[in-house]
Amino acid sequence: MHGMINRGLQCYIRDIHGVDVWEETCEQAKLSFYNFETMLTYDDATTEDLLKSFSTLINRSREEILEDFGTYVVSEETLSAVRRLLKLGGNNYVDFLQSLNFVYDRAKMAVPDLDIPTMELIANAPNQFTLHTRFQKRGYGAALLGLLRALADDYGALVSIEHCHKSQKFADEDCFNITILREDWSSEKYLELVKH
Repeated sequence: MHGMINRGLQCYIRDIHGVDVWEETCEQAKLSFYNFETMLTYDDATTEDLLKSFSTLINRSREEILEDFGTYVVSEETLSAVRRLLKLGGNNYVDFLQSLNFVYDRAKMAVPDLDIPTMELIANAPNQFTLHTRFQKRGYGAALLGLLRALADDYGALVSIEHCHKSQKFADEDCFNITILREDWSSEKYLELVKH
């Protein structure tokens, strides 16, 4: 697994749950270090051991942790560059979704060995989409779910996203059925509606 992903997990655990929880996670995973280097590559088992130890420590499932991690990636100031990069995809959530078809190629140009899924967006209707994703390493779709939800909030869109582990197109992919309920939604507008 690319060090950038592991470093992101390190920042997420440390920033959200504290340094003590991070160090305990490393010890339970039997790591001989506490810091990942972003430009190194680590054995996939190291990442899996880290996730398993953290899951046991905080009593949450791997999928819940990865979804929170995906949200963290675009919500926290620590990784604000990632959010800015993703938001270059457009002025609204639909533009962003349509830009996902090109993320793989762009990311591979910048960081060739980064583990990023290929993505194909299919428009089923003006406000309904299916995003097909194929990860090099299985089991990371929940992180993308968190990222998609967090960016919907960032764009002010009210969306419903259903995550499927298998799609009809390929047996080894994650798919996301995305329905945009309101593209110009925001907490201020919601509060106005609740008052009336």
